[in-house]
Amino acid sequence: MVTLRSDGEKGEILFSIRVLIVDDHPVVRHGLRSMLTGAKDIEVVGEASNSEEAFEQTKSLHPDILLLDIELPGMNGLQLLYYFKEKLPHLKVIVLTHYDNQQFVLEAFRAGAYGYLLKNIGREKLIEALRTVYRGERMLSYDLMDSVLKQFSELAQKQAMDQFGLSDKEVKLLRAVAEGMTNRQIAKRLYWSETTVKRKLSDVFRKLDVVDRSQAVAVAIRHGLI
Repeated sequence: MVTLRSDGEKGEILFSIRVLIVDDHPVVRHGLRSMLTGAKDIEVVGEASNSEEAFEQTKSLHPDILLLDIELPGMNGLQLLYYFKEKLPHLKVIVLTHYDNQQFVLEAFRAGAYGYLLKNIGREKLIEALRTVYRGERMLSYDLMDSVLKQFSELAQKQAMDQFGLSDKEVKLLRAVAEGMTNRQIAKRLYWSETTVKRKLSDVFRKLDVVDRSQAVAVAIRHGLI
């Protein structure tokens, strides 16, 4: 729910983003509340220390955004995410945790999270994240960008390998071809004979439906194989 309030001096109408903090540590909740104090367009409407309190507070306070920790007594944060996704799909949730685990990141977004931030985030970045998520955009902690993008890249590569029926060795062969290596150099790198390299290249060309090295490299790059 969005509330409006008036700035008496300037006569401006400002949106108040209603935030509920869900964390089992009182010190963390107090710290987050203090960080958000002074942001004119953000209002901390309540705090919850466990899943049961989170349910009740969400129903009674109608927050726009939940700042949600993963570690909670009873139902954990990821389980809560699935519940809110089903019951309150309009509610936006930002996971705020110390876990930089890639699996948790992917699971959180799969469960409907709009953001995943680490607890070492600074005040300005947190306020920016709340405003971004309120607009309906997604947020990911900068510290997690590289690892998550790497995982997505690896997943895309695996899907492409399955699509063309390529093995790990054949992808390494394609990478060597892309580097401009000769058959002899490839044989030395992959511990094959030159005859094996030629035969493997023919197999790869057939699987990619190409006729030469340059076409093979072009297809491999286009599909994220190398």
